[in-house]
Amino acid sequence: MLLPSKKKPPKIHLRDRSRFLERLAVLLTEGYLLPTALVLLLPIHSKNLEAADAGLTSILKSGGNSAELLKFLGFKDGVLFPVEIAEHHGRLSESLQSIAKNYGRTEEVQTKLKNILIYPVSLLGFTSLLFLFFRMNYIPNLTELMTSLQSGDESGGMPAYLLKMPDYFIFSMAVFVTGSFIFWRILKMQRIQVQINWLLRIPVIKNYIRLYWSHLLSRELGTLLHSGISLQESLHVLSEQNHHGVIRFIAEAIRSEVVTGQPLSVAVERLGTLSNDMPAFLQHGELTGFLGKELILYSEVQMEAIEQQTQRWLKIIQPTFFIIIAACIVAAYLAILLPMYNLVHTI
Repeated sequence: MLLPSKKKPPKIHLRDRSRFLERLAVLLTEGYLLPTALVLLLPIHSKNLEAADAGLTSILKSGGNSAELLKFLGFKDGVLFPVEIAEHHGRLSESLQSIAKNYGRTEEVQTKLKNILIYPVSLLGFTSLLFLFFRMNYIPNLTELMTSLQSGDESGGMPAYLLKMPDYFIFSMAVFVTGSFIFWRILKMQRIQVQINWLLRIPVIKNYIRLYWSHLLSRELGTLLHSGISLQESLHVLSEQNHHGVIRFIAEAIRSEVVTGQPLSVAVERLGTLSNDMPAFLQHGELTGFLGKELILYSEVQMEAIEQQTQRWLKIIQPTFFIIIAACIVAAYLAILLPMYNLVHTI
């Protein structure tokens, strides 16, 4: 007797996701309900319209929220996290506008990185093929010629060694990418506390990750506070959400300090996970009484800092690849000229 197998829902691929979120935010601002807004936008952004309509209808009938609807449309936790929080403060359209803005920034950085890498990586691959041709044809013939003209022990390994330089760089890149993938898989299997400790030990990543966590926490906590929700209730909401484990852990740790009467600035400083300037910023907001607004402003400052650091790294990546390629070309010249020079002296 065969058991009926459950069919997996088809994947919904949306075109131009940042524009989809922007238009969704505009429709919600104009007063459209979320299901109605989605029905209006799906014909523009989705090819598999029937499957999308059927899936959204099924989620709505089962009582699904806005985060579940967007998850069905293929959005990841970075989008679902603020959408889930928006269920509590009621400013879904504003959250979607902020998400669309950040989503567009991320796509812009990815496009820049792709444009920066496509030429030097292609050139490095072509150089590797050219060097492989030299090793298979030029070096054996030259070695045979030198052996027939010279006597005694000769150092013929230099040309082959130099012509293998692109292989070393490509192998190093492959090891780095594979090691990063394995590390990430192992990291996701650990407890949240272990994940935080590991990430904060990586020299370059730790600066980014502090800025990113500070940006997320201050943005969502500030929006909740600005909507009139109390600090403890806001932290409780963040500690109960399902789409960002690190923020959930941080919010719970801060909340355990706040319920004992500690100010938010002191709790963040004791935690030691977020940006170093965040406690001073929080202390100023506590004194002025505009903690929610200042947290939202601080989240924008953190996002700008992330963008500035990203732009600096993008400016370094392409010259680094060109230096590697230049070193390979110099090595090729040496591999060709040194044997010729030794051969001339022999003759």
